[in-house]
Amino acid sequence: MKKAWIKVLTVGIAGACLTGCGNTIPEMTEQQQELVVEYAAGELLKYDRNHVARLVTLEMDQEEEAEGIDSASMAETGNDLANDEVSDKEADEGGVGADEVTVIDQTEEALPASVDEFLKMDEVKISYTGYEVTDSYPEEMSEEAYFFMSATENSKLLVLKFQVENLSTQEKDLNFAQSQTRYKIVVDGAEHNALTTMLLNDLAYYQGVLAPQESVELVLVGEVPAEGADQISSLELTMKSVDETATISLN
Repeated sequence: MKKAWIKVLTVGIAGACLTGCGNTIPEMTEQQQELVVEYAAGELLKYDRNHVARLVTLEMDQEEEAEGIDSASMAETGNDLANDEVSDKEADEGGVGADEVTVIDQTEEALPASVDEFLKMDEVKISYTGYEVTDSYPEEMSEEAYFFMSATENSKLLVLKFQVENLSTQEKDLNFAQSQTRYKIVVDGAEHNALTTMLLNDLAYYQGVLAPQESVELVLVGEVPAEGADQISSLELTMKSVDETATISLN
């Protein structure tokens, strides 16, 4: 239908063009007429705005569609990159995206090597000097040792001895009771509480003044089974204060 309309219109235009100023149409052969029609049809299509607009519109639509896909893809990629950068930044700053890491300090604190280190005594040295196993302590009554204690049946008293020395050049006012330290004597792996005594030289409760470079012998007394008391292979002392606990070897 469209082609027929173009052909009719072309023939009319061709006739008008060939007429010129006169009223007669020159005679043409059939072949010449077909050539004129084809030429006119080409010219019409060339200047047909609707035809050109449809082609341009179609091409623009295709290009916009392609650009839309590319833009959406680029926008999505940009969002992903932005999210990755935010996540990395938050991870570096310890924010929401950061993995929670619990840092555990596995550095072991040095355990006290002596009683004076545990008691944190300044310029006072407490040295373990040995022990004795006995039925009573002290062995002899005296004016100074007014308190006397004896072991119960089938038991022995284990007396740990410590030398306490003032290393400073000034007097030291010692008060062991204020540390509120409790002691346990560990004999071959078995724990025994140090007895609460009224001995003036009890390490747990001693109070006194030491002159510069002066020393005094203090003791801790425990009660152990009589069987095997003379054959102790390992000996330890456990100290427990309000804040910490430590065990040192006495062997």
